[in-house]
This record gives sequence, C-alpha cells and structure tokens, in this order.
Amino acid sequence: MDTYGYWPSFHDSPVLKFTVDSDTIQLEVEAWEMTSEVNAKGYFVLTKKHNIGFRFTGLVSTELDAFIPGNILYDLGFTPVDEHNSQGYFNVELDSAMGSDLCGRFSATVGEVTHVTPSGD
Repeated sequence: MDTYGYWPSFHDSPVLKFTVDSDTIQLEVEAWEMTSEVNAKGYFVLTKKHNIGFRFTGLVSTELDAFIPGNILYDLGFTPVDEHNSQGYFNVELDSAMGSDLCGRFSATVGEVTHVTPSGD
C-alpha cells in the first residue's frame, strides 16, 4: 500500500464500517504506523493515520454471526495469493481484540481496496 510503503498490520484497528448483503461485504478500518516516539501523556506517537476501505464480492462462505461493526481488530488476515490462484477464492479472517467471541471469517472470489484517505485526527 503506497501510503505506508508496506501492507499495514491492522493491529488495534477500529472497524468503522461493516456491511454484508447477499454477495458483498464492505469493510472500513482505521490504520496507522506506530513510532517508537512517546508523547507527553506516555502514549506512542501514531503517524500515517488513514481510513482504508475494502469491498469483497463473490462470497463463497461467511462465519460472521458474532462479529460486530464497532469491533477493534487484533488482526486482519488474508490467505496468500497462490492459495487464491489455486482455489479461486481467498479467506479473510477478522480477529477481534475484544475477545474470541467477536471474531469472524469469510471467503470471497474478489477483493479490492476502495479507498485510502487521511483519517483527520
């Protein structure tokens, strides 16, 4: 991702938007780069704060009963490209920082980053 110079980890990323319809999932999360610098309040300084939107179509399977839109992610994982090429779909894992009961996963044939915009904080 050009904004970061690498693919961000999405660790502790708030889920800003999460919608599911018959064949599409839209997801928007906030991501940043954490520096080793500490501010006056003792918190690590965050840079490159952006909202990142994703759209997934061609849903193959979903396990999202416990996942909620106001979640905070521990991790956002994707299967490798070669797995997509061999299976025709890829898996997305939404691992929650709020507890294992709020995790979710789904499989889709198409995924795209729809936007990367500064978050404004």
